[in-house]
Amino acid sequence: MNVLLTSAGRRTSLLKEFKAAIHRRNGQLFVGDVDGLAPAVYLADKAFRTPHVKLPEYIPYLLNLVKLHNIGLIVPTIDTELPVLSSFASEFRAIGCEALISKESLVHICGDKWELLQVFHQEGVHVPRSWLPEEVTDFAALEDVATHLFVKPRAGSAGQDTYYAKPDELPVLLPRVPNPIIQEEIKAREITIDALFDLNGQPIHYVPRLRIRTVGGESIQGVTLPDDDISDWIAHVLRILSNLGARGPITIQAFLTEGEPTLSEVNPRFGGGFPLALAAGGDYPEWILQMLEGRKMPQRMGEYQRNLYMTRYYQEIFREKHCDFYGEAVC
Repeated sequence: MNVLLTSAGRRTSLLKEFKAAIHRRNGQLFVGDVDGLAPAVYLADKAFRTPHVKLPEYIPYLLNLVKLHNIGLIVPTIDTELPVLSSFASEFRAIGCEALISKESLVHICGDKWELLQVFHQEGVHVPRSWLPEEVTDFAALEDVATHLFVKPRAGSAGQDTYYAKPDELPVLLPRVPNPIIQEEIKAREITIDALFDLNGQPIHYVPRLRIRTVGGESIQGVTLPDDDISDWIAHVLRILSNLGARGPITIQAFLTEGEPTLSEVNPRFGGGFPLALAAGGDYPEWILQMLEGRKMPQRMGEYQRNLYMTRYYQEIFREKHCDFYGEAVC
């Protein structure tokens, strides 16, 4: 079995785990990226310079790679890939390749923060109070509801174009944010739940972790948390996601507010802080390959190491020249 990680960038820990699992099966780990200096390019068995994901030739290029190199699994790693790959999942499946991604309808919901909050609110999950700019006739009146607000794009990621604001600052900040949503600022500890669903959409594992420190929206310091007080809440959220079409890795973000957590985001992909979940017992790369081999995955709810800390650092790779091509590369 050969596996392709797309837009792999700096996801070197994820790459190494997939690579080890694939090598145990005598397969190869391929990387696709637009950047010839992406660290993952230098750690793959083979790497390919791909078109940008938003270009029309992106999907034909990937389909050709799958045929040429007997690729059985594609693992997307960034948000912009998700709607593209999910809409072509059947085309990949028709040539013997599984795109590790949730159903297109769930990808669409998760890609629109406003719609996501509406869906989960209707399911009885606590979410931040939120407003669309066109629904607010008097921004100053929001001060009666929330003295501090958070403005971000409905389809944003990695913390881009996000601002903390007071209500009277909204007229200045909103034009800076593409397709914005306004939310109350929640002052509570922010957590992430890494979860895995099988290919039939059944949840099989999760690891809750506290984001101690983030850079660019990615956790660089964290610790796994006990689930004593939140296991029922997690199970409820996972059931909703299962019904909505979750498959493969899912990353859930929430705040530990009084009474019950407040859901803030769901990303249907591996999270940047996944290495902590992996170290705590969530061997998702190996389990995913076992699923593709037709093995039935047992549920492992609650089976992870509590109070495991993670901190990250940079590691350099040196080459004598920029690698547009590495290993066997194709443009």
